[in-house]
Amino acid sequence: MDLLRFLEQDVRVLITGITSIHGWPIYRKLMEILPAERILAVAPPKTMEPCAANVHKVCITERGWLEMQMATFRPSHVIHGGGVCDLDVCEDRPDWAYLMNVGGAKTIREVFSNTCHITYISSDLVFSGAMPLPGGYTEGDMPDPVSVVGKTYLAAEAEISRCTNSCIVRVGLPLGDSFNGGKGAVDWIESRFKRCLPVTMFYDETRSCISCEDLADKVLVLALTGAEGIFHCGGNTPMSLFDIGQMVLRSGNYSKDLLTGASRLNEIGGPPRAGDVCLNSFRLERYIQGTYPG
Repeated sequence: MDLLRFLEQDVRVLITGITSIHGWPIYRKLMEILPAERILAVAPPKTMEPCAANVHKVCITERGWLEMQMATFRPSHVIHGGGVCDLDVCEDRPDWAYLMNVGGAKTIREVFSNTCHITYISSDLVFSGAMPLPGGYTEGDMPDPVSVVGKTYLAAEAEISRCTNSCIVRVGLPLGDSFNGGKGAVDWIESRFKRCLPVTMFYDETRSCISCEDLADKVLVLALTGAEGIFHCGGNTPMSLFDIGQMVLRSGNYSKDLLTGASRLNEIGGPPRAGDVCLNSFRLERYIQGTYPG
């Protein structure tokens, strides 16, 4: 997509969560279309990579630091992709998950909402997938998350929706390269296959998988055009987690013995899992068609 057409001279973007599987491709795309000094990127504290002059290692709940950036960097747009999404960790530490996901979103809203367009990256996990809908969930369907991750994302959405100029993007499962080769579904599965370690994947957890590159393009169209409201952003082909495992298996010509399929309903001791949470992204596609007529 030709994103340059949306860039005004004073566009300055603050982006959080750049080490996430969804934040990394958005940051990389921004670096292609904007001078580095007009991007301020936030990564978690104590992370060694990435290293760049415009990358700052700080917690997204650090209000004082964010207020300083509001005064000195003066962003025109904020893309908030920071937070925590590890299902197991969030179930074990729900208060921490709430602090990071909901508290982080609240801080972003309070610091930036009066002067910036804010785009929040949420997730398909705000739905349970217990009763999948033909064509996928729309923006008007009632969320019913089953995990702490999904519940805190939904509460974070409520914070961002209070902003006067904001957009919420619920993304499907991003597929692509992570910043360190170890995050995201594809990298995690392949890292185990490369070491001849077995992987068990659910065949009854289905997502609207989307390539990281496609996700970055679509999120940036929404952000840079000042879109408002909720948009679903998923791919056109539903894939179960087991399907993803098979895809990685074939692409790397790994032994079939390394991959086992299982039902999420038979898992013992694991976090609550969603079922078929495929998204209907028609609203987003229609918005993009209107943005790129013809």
